[in-house]
Amino acid sequence: MKDHKNGFCLQIEGGKVDWAAHANDAAALIYDQVAFDDAVKTAIDFAEKDGNTLVIITSDHGNSNPGLYYGDKADQNFEKIFTFKHTNDWVLMGFDKEASLSVLADRIYSNQHYELKPEQLDFVLNKYKEQASEGVYNAYKLPFKEYAQYQMEQTSVAFGGMEHSADFVELAMFGPGSEQLKPFTVNTDLHHFMLRVAEVENKF
Repeated sequence: MKDHKNGFCLQIEGGKVDWAAHANDAAALIYDQVAFDDAVKTAIDFAEKDGNTLVIITSDHGNSNPGLYYGDKADQNFEKIFTFKHTNDWVLMGFDKEASLSVLADRIYSNQHYELKPEQLDFVLNKYKEQASEGVYNAYKLPFKEYAQYQMEQTSVAFGGMEHSADFVELAMFGPGSEQLKPFTVNTDLHHFMLRVAEVENKF
């Protein structure tokens, strides 16, 4: 693409970040965001060398309002996430609802290095049996919400919900045309901005 006489337009999406937020899965969200950061670095490295490429970094919407909540052990708790071997999705997807509480407890401890209380394990297991859970993106009806709420005691990470939110999102740019970026941009105006800085005629 880089050798095309008219240049190119490439869109790269870190799509799993969205699904992780819907599932209130802090570990998945963080690690997928780090993977997106790696992709951004590759794009910036290319743009620096090329000198004629504009890189735009943004999101299409907010999701679930994750946050690190204050407490004496908040920093220490948050760092537990970096010891996780697997995400919440992996833990819950691979558990047989007919298995015992001890099997679930072992799966959690072996892969996320903490213990849920017996009553919490029992509640999660019963959610499997009910096959009812909030979240339109939870096709498997897994107890993501409840599991994340119990996990907050270990990680200090909590979520405001399981759906898209109306937050403002970040918008950053690098390269020619980025100096024209306003402090606040309406999302539908970004289309016209890109056409203008790329000197492409607006036929839409």
